[in-house]
Amino acid sequence: MNRAPANGMIISRAAPLHPVLVHFTIGLVGASFGFDVLNVFTKVSSLSAAAWWTIAAGVPVTVVTAITGLISRRGVAIAEGSASRYLRLHTALGPTFLGSLIAVAYWRTSFWISGSAPSVLYVVVCGLLVALMTVQGFIGGELVYRYGVAVERHYKRLPLHEP
Repeated sequence: MNRAPANGMIISRAAPLHPVLVHFTIGLVGASFGFDVLNVFTKVSSLSAAAWWTIAAGVPVTVVTAITGLISRRGVAIAEGSASRYLRLHTALGPTFLGSLIAVAYWRTSFWISGSAPSVLYVVVCGLLVALMTVQGFIGGELVYRYGVAVERHYKRLPLHEP
């Protein structure tokens, strides 16, 4: 989006990447968990392989997602209040989720290397990771949809009712 500052120059700003990349993290980590859950019940080895590949792809994507989130965070000016509390919590949970994801992916790699299926304990811990991701996503959604954080107000309003 282009903006015209006080001196009249137009500054080009690229669309923020964080909201785009976060959906890849959600899809890859969630799919990995789903594949492992299905593998527990079906014992289909291709599900186990898919679970490993999706979590392996999820780690580097999430690293970039976290970096773009921190960059986006630097550009957000919020007055003290409930929105800023949500933003602080979202900012704190990001590295917590990333560190947990790296630990779970490392654990998942040990199953991949040994050629064994993940344990039920691993699947439960991965489920907790998905729960943490869900909370993180909910808070991020609240920031955007309730408080309008990082939303440019230059969008075309859609009609609510037919004329």
